[in-house]
Amino acid sequence: MSSKHIVVVGAGILGLTTALTLCESLSSDYQITVIARWGPHNPTMDASLTMSNEYTSPWAGAHFRPFPSATQKDYFEMKMTRETMKYFKKVSQTNPESSIRFVQGIEYLQNPSDLYKNCAPGYCEEMSNFAQFSDPRGFLGVKYDTWIVNSAIYLQYLYRKLLVEHSVKFITAELNSLQDINKFVFGRPIIVNCSGTGLNYYGGNDPKYIPVRGQTLLINPPKECPYMDKTITYQLADGSWIFVIPRPLNGGIILGGTKQVGDTCLKIRESDSKHLLQLGKKYFPDLMKATPSGEKYFDIIRINVGLRPMRRGGLKVDLEKHNGQFVVNNYGAGGMGYELSYGSSLKVLELVNSAITKSKL
Repeated sequence: MSSKHIVVVGAGILGLTTALTLCESLSSDYQITVIARWGPHNPTMDASLTMSNEYTSPWAGAHFRPFPSATQKDYFEMKMTRETMKYFKKVSQTNPESSIRFVQGIEYLQNPSDLYKNCAPGYCEEMSNFAQFSDPRGFLGVKYDTWIVNSAIYLQYLYRKLLVEHSVKFITAELNSLQDINKFVFGRPIIVNCSGTGLNYYGGNDPKYIPVRGQTLLINPPKECPYMDKTITYQLADGSWIFVIPRPLNGGIILGGTKQVGDTCLKIRESDSKHLLQLGKKYFPDLMKATPSGEKYFDIIRINVGLRPMRRGGLKVDLEKHNGQFVVNNYGAGGMGYELSYGSSLKVLELVNSAITKSKL
């Protein structure tokens, strides 16, 4: 096996971030290749308009909303989100073209659990200016400093760094199994599996993979809009959510969203759009424009639909060996791809170094 060649499967937020971390951390004599069907490397895809719904990363609202840890796995993933936050803080200052911005995050919880009320572990750690406050409508209010990012621009930023600064090779291909990589790359390279669905070495997907459908609205805000420097989330008692996330660099504002577990429909549902518009009118009226006659309306740029690649049991980050070939897994982030992106890439780096060491024995 050639430990000088590493192939990353998948060009979503986890795949591109992992590839960049490997490039920046390993010696320059390691060749990194990214193989994926969809991604910014695909010449048929425009950065903002024509990406496939099967490629979830560009549709993401892409902001960070902390939550208390209900399990040890939650706490493990929480630590990764904090690594990502520290990394994003640095990148926002050194590379503003990445579109990362730090803003105030505000949450209103209508029926919060005791984990939220008592600030259970994993909730407020390393969150700057974290505070709870009372809301006269009966919500539990929470505020903190957080980040937002224009997802389509950030993916292009990662892609350009990989392509130009690190000479990463991109291959557009649909794989039926991880071992298919050996048809494209000589020498049985180390595989980093960021396939989202958890593509198996011998074919098929991780049986714990489950898609989570999301539908959001991209809104062109009015000139005087109070939501451009903050992200606001309402978690309602009936389990629904309504939130606004500004997309930096003139990317509009995301009004979302739905979280439909196991739903694979990629078509726009008018009922979902109607639901979001009704809640948006109630909780975010200042996001609406007005006609000359004074009639209020939402100026919808686009309706986004994507399938978040969730995994029962959470993110899978581990090292396997199949038929003498090392596979490092990094998939199953669900709706937390951006939040976990850099933190999980550090775990991958540890495992890749372990595989390199073992391959020399």
